[in-house]
Order: sequence, then C-alpha cells, then structure tokens
Amino acid sequence: MKSIFTTALFLIAWGNLFAQLNESDSIRWQVKFNATASVLDGNVARTLLLTRIEVAHANERWGISTRNDYQYGRTFYNLTENDVISYNFIYIKPLARVYPYVMGLVETNLRRRIDFRYQVGPGVSWNVVRKKTSFVKLSVTGTYENTQYNGSVFDDEQYNGSTVLDTWRLTGRIFGKHRLLDKVRISYEFWWQQSLSDRVNYRFHTEEAVELPVTKHIAFRTAVRYSYENIELVGLKPYDLFWTYGLTITNF
Repeated sequence: MKSIFTTALFLIAWGNLFAQLNESDSIRWQVKFNATASVLDGNVARTLLLTRIEVAHANERWGISTRNDYQYGRTFYNLTENDVISYNFIYIKPLARVYPYVMGLVETNLRRRIDFRYQVGPGVSWNVVRKKTSFVKLSVTGTYENTQYNGSVFDDEQYNGSTVLDTWRLTGRIFGKHRLLDKVRISYEFWWQQSLSDRVNYRFHTEEAVELPVTKHIAFRTAVRYSYENIELVGLKPYDLFWTYGLTITNF
C-alpha cells in the first residue's frame, strides 16, 4: 500500500517536454509538464522517476525554448540514476518555414559515469509539414562538445588516459507530432550525433510517445525511449531502454 501511494504522488509531481518548438508555435508562452514513475519493494527494490518540463515562446522575430529532464533511480537502495539533461534554444524568425537557431546543452549521467557534458553551436530547422493535426520538422546542428568522465579507461583504447574528451559534432534530427481521431496524440523523435573527427564516436536517441487526453490540460502518456552511445567507459553497456507511463500537464 505504501508503494502504491508513493507511486501516485510521484505521478502527480513528475514532468515531460519536447526539445525545440512544436506544432503549437505561437506568440504566447507554452508550458508542458509530464511525470512518469515506478516503485517496487519486497524481493526487488526499485524506484525510477523520470521528469521533463518544457517552456517555449515565439513571435515573428525571435523565439526561445528550454527542455529540462531529470531522472532519479535506486536499485536495492543504491543510487543508480541522478541525471540531468537540459536543451536550450534561441531562434531567429521561428515561424518561418526555415529558420536558424543556437543550441546549448548541459548533461550529467550517473549510469554512464558522465560528470558533466556541454554542447554549444548553431543550427537550422525546416518545418516540412505544419498543419493543425500533423507536424514534421527536420533540423541540423553543428556543436562543440566537451565531456568530463568519472574514469579514463574506455572500450575504445584510443581514448584511454584522459577523463576529458572533446570533439566537434554534427547532429541530424527529425521530430513529428500527429493527432488522430481528434483525441489520440502521437509523437516521435530521432537524432544522430556524429563526431567530425572520428567516425566511431557517435550516439543516437529515439523516443516514441502516445498521449490520451483525460481533460483539456491533462493526458495519460506512455513512451518508449532508447539511447545508444558508442564511446563508453569499460564495463558499461552502450545503450539504455526505458518504457514509461504517467501524466502530462500543459497550458495549451
């Protein structure tokens, strides 16, 4: 009973968002908050909390958006996740079909023993489809990346001996969102980040989600998230897979 009550509290208090502006781009502020969580106790003790919050604003001349994810987890009462990733964008003429932007990213990841990572650089987005019930966007970003690891022995021996790796990356991304039967909302995102100096230094991420509205501003959400990072410290797996469910709260 205690675990059920705890889970309910986490579901109410937990949040989600989508990087960059979405199909609702307008002059008003947009806020989206989503929460997913699971709690097990007894023979297996496992707590996992996933949260995102998005704030976005756009007009004819400029726009901004920020997406902030937090993930917390324990297995048998040992801390396994305490991770933050923050995507931040400044746009120029974001309501145009094609528009430029500058991205700044900050990340920590306990599972992958990443103490701190940042990326910064310019990009361009193309609104391929922009309709009331369907939206598809493509974007390309060039960034400088610096990653501080908690370790210096990697699966790829060429990186051994240093706890800090830096590189220039090129990122391709596709994002889509569709509404079916005036109720069901489907979204998907895929991006690939490739180092420009080493072909084996790449990572990719994909996420697919379905939202079923409960009220005008609250929806049930389930999502599958998969990420892969080819450069890892020895002893770590290169991928993470999450299937989550929870609630979404939004003001639009």
